[in-house]
Amino acid sequence: MLYSIIDTKKGEANGIVPRLHILCDKGAKMIVNENELRTVNPDIEAAAEMLGGTVMTEGEIINETKKLK
Repeated sequence: MLYSIIDTKKGEANGIVPRLHILCDKGAKMIVNENELRTVNPDIEAAAEMLGGTVMTEGEIINETKKLK
């Protein structure tokens, strides 16, 4: 499974509900998985970029969230 840390406001504007996700950076960012990215764009890399993030592995997400806390 792939993930992305996206801008909460951009995600919300595209139908992703923040209260159903792990929030970080005081709520400014949220973690979504590749299936949620596909609801925005079939190309998950394009969807992540559109939402202010990049596609990452689970390990990369764990390291990034430690930096944002």
